[in-house]
Amino acid sequence: MAEVEGELPDELALLWGRRSGGRRGPRPELDVNAIVAAAIAIADADGLDAVSMARVAKALGFSTMALYRHVDSKEQLLALMWNESASTAHQIEITGSTWRERLRSWAALQQGMLAAHPWLAQMPVTNPPMGPSAFAWIERGLAALADTPLRDDEKLEVLGAISAYALAEARMAFDEAAAAARRRKEGKPVVAFENVLRLLADPADYPNLARLAASSPPAPVVGEPGYAETLDASQSFGLELLLDGVAAAIARAEARVQPVVPDSRDVQGRRGAPR
Repeated sequence: MAEVEGELPDELALLWGRRSGGRRGPRPELDVNAIVAAAIAIADADGLDAVSMARVAKALGFSTMALYRHVDSKEQLLALMWNESASTAHQIEITGSTWRERLRSWAALQQGMLAAHPWLAQMPVTNPPMGPSAFAWIERGLAALADTPLRDDEKLEVLGAISAYALAEARMAFDEAAAAARRRKEGKPVVAFENVLRLLADPADYPNLARLAASSPPAPVVGEPGYAETLDASQSFGLELLLDGVAAAIARAEARVQPVVPDSRDVQGRRGAPR
């Protein structure tokens, strides 16, 4: 069957309030909002892997089949959870008088959302988020770049790069923390990458790594005092590198739109040329 232009898939229709959450059966006291809130509470407490239709139903005091009257699948539930967790985008205020300050503010707010719900970093990415909260984040990011000469599609690419960086950093931090917790539980040592370099990077074989290790102080491992500050500093440095790239793109765009001013000698030459 051919796709109908303008027809929304069922999961998007639900995200955007274009269909009823409960389509069959009684018990109107159960609705999509309650299901999503329960699922988020479980994910916040025990991680994304702990979320299942059965566990959410049990938390709400309903049968699993009752949930399926409102949410078709776990994939649809995850999309609803992302949209609700990102709903702060509707109230956030981007601060700053320059595009760089505004983008830095936008990125910090995204990082705050990921820190509040670490399981967001573990969400499967099958499609870009297309719910109203995602649109709100994008809209505010585009507004942050409004006074730059970048084309709209270039602005969207900038936002995608910053979001991808924030998500990758959050995912790496989440996985590192989970791995450290497992090792501690098993009674195994937890070490930082920089400290392994100090121990194993032989200058004869790895001169650059050895120099790096020798010039850096011992790094805190996950969960030790100072780790959060080290992580924040690393993320800030990475973000500034991205913003430097955005500045270069803006400079190229400015050159692209600058009018070409003819050389006065060329003008004189053309005026005196025979017709």
